[in-house]
Amino acid sequence: MIRALVVLVLFVPSLAHAQASVDVTLSADGKTAAAALGYSEADFATQIKNKVDDAYQTNNVNGFLRSFTDATGFSQRGLGVDYVSVPNSFIIGIAANAAVATDSVVTSGNRPTSGGAAVNFGAMIGSNLAGLDLPRWTLYANGFYQSASTDRLTGTLLSAGAHAQLKLIQAEEGGGTASLVRWIGVDVTGGIEYTRWALGANDGGITNNFDVGAAAGGTGSETLTLLSKGTFDLKTNALTVPIEVTTGLRIALIASVFIGAGIDFTVGKTTVNGNLTGDMTDSNGRDIGTVKITATGDNSASPAAGRVLAGVQLNLWKLKVFVQANVSQTPAASIAAGIRLVL
Repeated sequence: MIRALVVLVLFVPSLAHAQASVDVTLSADGKTAAAALGYSEADFATQIKNKVDDAYQTNNVNGFLRSFTDATGFSQRGLGVDYVSVPNSFIIGIAANAAVATDSVVTSGNRPTSGGAAVNFGAMIGSNLAGLDLPRWTLYANGFYQSASTDRLTGTLLSAGAHAQLKLIQAEEGGGTASLVRWIGVDVTGGIEYTRWALGANDGGITNNFDVGAAAGGTGSETLTLLSKGTFDLKTNALTVPIEVTTGLRIALIASVFIGAGIDFTVGKTTVNGNLTGDMTDSNGRDIGTVKITATGDNSASPAAGRVLAGVQLNLWKLKVFVQANVSQTPAASIAAGIRLVL
């Protein structure tokens, strides 16, 4: 099954169908502000349009949609698998992950789309198969459903995953130098993960603030506030098959460190449907004009990407506290943190 999905992912073409527009209409006060800053009316409208394009990424909808799909899939890294605890029976835990996927600025507080960022949470359970005479194998399952949001969008998040882990090379036996620093062997982990986001604009609208500097020969600057209301729906689905090889060290039984590498095969798509109308005011509350924003389209995820991971875990008897970082070539990055109880 995994081989078939890998072949499918490698040969599915990148699908992108997106279009967007930003229309700026200046009021009488907006035209006065343009003259005060040394702009023609058309140039001042263009300056505002450029700011809105950057905030909503309407000048790069295809890139944003791919980044958001990649970040969605990447937001499960570190939630569903333990790489160093070696449970004898069961392991349970909770964790959170923050992921970004972008080829420019990773996040921007002025972007409702958060620059291709996704946050995820998860509860997990694992079971070693020693009772079935398969002590080298451990199975994991994780999932979560919650209300979710970015800075300016709200909605829901669903995630689920299942993984199988094989102890390919057994851990170093205790005794001698291994009592202080112990090699934990080599694990191979594979699985399947599904993540779905459904986000929309808040009822109160989306507020953006930006500064417009003076043109050549003009003076001062203007701080503008845009309150946009209407529809801005963002939906994404990502199905990922990760394959990883990991190893690490346990230090004085108190801490563990681990590193690894893998490859992620992903199919998925993000769609956007935006139709917003906004009133624009300056710092004195004067009406500067209106802005109409439209954006529609969809784009698929990056089909396959290599990845490295590393983490550290504090071992408090059966309680484990960990932090894990992942970096992908897409590019994408995430950091996860959580606690686990090894039984």
